[in-house]
Amino acid sequence: MSGSSPAPLTPEKVMDDVELKKMRSTVFAEGDEARLAQLGHTQELERRFSLVPLIALCVCLMATWEALSTVIAAGLIGGGAPCLFYNYVISFLYTICVASSLAEIASIFPTAGGQYHWVAALSSESTRSSVSFQTGWISVGGQTILTASAAFAAGLQLQALITINNDNYVPERWQGMLFYWAVLIYAMVMNIWGSKALPHANLMAGVIHVTAFVAIVIVLGVMSKKNTASFVFTEFSNNSGWSSDGVSWLVGLLSAVYPFLGYDAACHLAEELPDASRNVPLAMVGSVVVNGLMGLVYVIVLLFSTGPLESLITSRTGFPFMQIYLDVTESRAGATIMSLMLILIAIAATVAGVTSTSRTLWAFARDKATPFDHYLSFVNKTQHVPARAVVVVTILQMLLGLIYIGNTTAFNTVLSMAIIGMYLSYALPIGYMLFRGRKVLYANDYGKFKLGKALGPVMNVVSLI
Repeated sequence: MSGSSPAPLTPEKVMDDVELKKMRSTVFAEGDEARLAQLGHTQELERRFSLVPLIALCVCLMATWEALSTVIAAGLIGGGAPCLFYNYVISFLYTICVASSLAEIASIFPTAGGQYHWVAALSSESTRSSVSFQTGWISVGGQTILTASAAFAAGLQLQALITINNDNYVPERWQGMLFYWAVLIYAMVMNIWGSKALPHANLMAGVIHVTAFVAIVIVLGVMSKKNTASFVFTEFSNNSGWSSDGVSWLVGLLSAVYPFLGYDAACHLAEELPDASRNVPLAMVGSVVVNGLMGLVYVIVLLFSTGPLESLITSRTGFPFMQIYLDVTESRAGATIMSLMLILIAIAATVAGVTSTSRTLWAFARDKATPFDHYLSFVNKTQHVPARAVVVVTILQMLLGLIYIGNTTAFNTVLSMAIIGMYLSYALPIGYMLFRGRKVLYANDYGKFKLGKALGPVMNVVSLI
């Protein structure tokens, strides 16, 4: 349907009973295409990804240690170095539980729809249409904003490089928006005309992700003036303006949660790699563990290397981590090269985010749950990608940049909604799995990644706290 008929907007269109019976089939078919047919869909996308490139895509979209660099000031303001460190550890352990819970569900239902598809399969008939419809839009919205935040970081950091190297440069908002748009357009081009090269591009980005981490940790560890262990681990200081230390600490928690978003991208590419029931869960959990450990090392080194908080907040660059690099190296060239590594990963994260978000929107349209579903569910026969969904996602993200021109506070507020949207889209399928799925699923309904009767409910409960 290509018009603006109200039919596609009805939540009842998300999934019918025939599809649900297929999804609840207790006999797993051999082969990914046969399994996808059991779930009610035909194979339209090429399975050009493999496990390692998919893990690389997820680790770069999460970009945990890089994202941590951009939010260090918020964490330090909330409670000092201990606030950022302990909140990071808590977020890491918590995310392992969430990722494992989602990975188990993804192993059962390996489709590009991800969260909304899982909710449809696990909910009761009376609520199925409504909750899956709502979950789908929450997921699409959260991913759209999350990807925009990566592009926004890359764009403004590119602008900040000019500030580092030119004392006379006065950054303008409209210039930052143009950098932001340029990153998004590059991501769109890569996702359509460079789609066949995406697995290789993700591998290359993964190499940069690891290599830059090692190099920057060594530079900070060797060249910086070190803070004391008590400064890093015990000296709590509330500089947030909140009278309650507890509230201040919780506000600082957001800065540690943000770097762990994005691992669900693996499930949205379930129809583009072989043995999805096994590889998607491994990519989800594996990317969290790899990034979490790298981030743990980085946050310790960074906190031992950071200078006075006031100098970080008032930095001309607008990014405290760039000021840290500049202070440590005492070299504009050194700080530029180090910062450029993070920018490259932010660009790679944008490409990966557009990939993931477009697949979710495409799958949602395929289930006739969006306006113009026939148009958005179209798959380009040459590149074998949902090109129209890619373009629509990119346009929506570009429009968000106009908010930045008008009001930076409003724009930052919109970007912070990525955390709420993403975690809400995670919580809904986990909740249905805990309270209903484990009661109605048979042993042979589960995929190749199983948490078990004892560990599964515990992981689910922790994930919902």
